[in-house]
Amino acid sequence: MMNRLLTLALSLLMVTALTSTTSAQDLSTAEDVIKAHIEATGGQAAWQAVKDMYSEVEIVAGTPMGDLTIGMKSWSLFPGYGYTEMGLIDGPDAIPAEAVAMKAYYTPLEGWIEQGGQRQDMNALPAEIKQQFMRASAKTEMSLLDGETELTLKESTTFNDRAVYVVGAAQFGMDTELWIDQETLMIVAQKAAGTTTEMSGYEEIDGLLFSMGQVAETAQGTQKVTIKKVEINSGITPSQLAAKSGARKQAVPE
Repeated sequence: MMNRLLTLALSLLMVTALTSTTSAQDLSTAEDVIKAHIEATGGQAAWQAVKDMYSEVEIVAGTPMGDLTIGMKSWSLFPGYGYTEMGLIDGPDAIPAEAVAMKAYYTPLEGWIEQGGQRQDMNALPAEIKQQFMRASAKTEMSLLDGETELTLKESTTFNDRAVYVVGAAQFGMDTELWIDQETLMIVAQKAAGTTTEMSGYEEIDGLLFSMGQVAETAQGTQKVTIKKVEINSGITPSQLAAKSGARKQAVPE
């Protein structure tokens, strides 16, 4: 369950979207749709100018024992450095805080995840989870244009009575669908592993547009993720990230 919560929270940090309305475009390929979405949310050059990002996230997950509320803080330095910590805010007495607490530290060469008193090598994680941590850009959709991801433009459909493009992406052995509003070019939903996650609550931060909310209905219950705070280009360094994590040494020199 904790791995699913972590994946859901991380996936929110990978999604940005447009809040205002644009005129509908004639986009004939999956690559066209992704590029149009990137431009609508700030533009490729602006996203590439983001060197680091800090976020605070709240996760509310329904469980058979009651709602579980978790807080997560994440510092990312692009490409590939970061530190994330997660802890219990409130929840059923039967779920101890130490069962929820998690720390993750990573560099382009190595890293670890610490949970429940156990530490796991980052390189031992599945590729799709590792990629969510060790991102090359604050705008993850840019990685879909790397030439290695298989993109397909599927038959258009509707979502909440809005016409949407459906872009399929096969990456790291995992198939994902992005549902992108044809008028606003927002990512309004994402579908993976049989779960559809709805995006909402869009805000502009330093000229870039972020989706601040995400709700998914899963077999375990409703999971809601809300981004409480985003800061970009604070100037944090790899050595400062290492100090935050408590790492005994810095894995990669600045």
